[in-house]
Amino acid sequence: MFSTDISEIEKKLKTWKNVKFYFPYKELTGIPKWQTVVLTCMDCRIISNVFGVDDPGELTIIRNAGALLTPDSLRSLLIAIYELQVRNIIVCGHTNCGGQMTKERMNITIQKISERTNNPPENIFQILGARDSSQVFLGFNDVSQQVTKTISSIKNHPLISPLNIAVSGWVYETENGEFIKIC
Repeated sequence: MFSTDISEIEKKLKTWKNVKFYFPYKELTGIPKWQTVVLTCMDCRIISNVFGVDDPGELTIIRNAGALLTPDSLRSLLIAIYELQVRNIIVCGHTNCGGQMTKERMNITIQKISERTNNPPENIFQILGARDSSQVFLGFNDVSQQVTKTISSIKNHPLISPLNIAVSGWVYETENGEFIKIC
C-alpha cells in the first residue's frame, strides 16, 4: 500500500502559496458563482472536476462519508444558503461507497476501533454518544435510496423548505465517470 510521509504533505502545504494557482484564489469572495452547493462523499475519487468545475469559486462542496445529511452537513448547508447566497443543492452519492455498510460491517469497524484504541465497544459508543454501531456510522445498503432519503430530508427541513431551494440527486458511477439522475 502506498504511504506518504506526513512531512512530505506538510512541505506541500508550506509551498502551496508559491504555486501559480494560489494567486487567482485570493480574489475569490467565498460566494459560489453558480449559487450551488454539492453535498457529496469524502471519497478521494470525487474531485471538483467531476461536477464540471473549470475554475475555483464556481460551487461549494460539502463532504462526509456517504453524502449524508448529518448535523454538521446541515450546519454547512444553512451557512451556504443564508450567508453564501446558495439557491441550488445537489446531493451526489457514488457507487462503491465506503458508507454502504451492513450492520455486520459496522460492528467489525467498531471492533477495529476497540482493538486499536484499547477501548471496549461500550466505551466507544459512550464517547460518540451512540447506542450502537448503526448510530455511529449511519450505514446504508443502497446508494440511490440514500440519496433519495437525503434529498427528502433537505427538502422537508423547516429551515430550508420555505426558501424554494432547488434540490436534485445524482449517483456518480466511479467505474465509468457517468452521472445517473435520481431525482
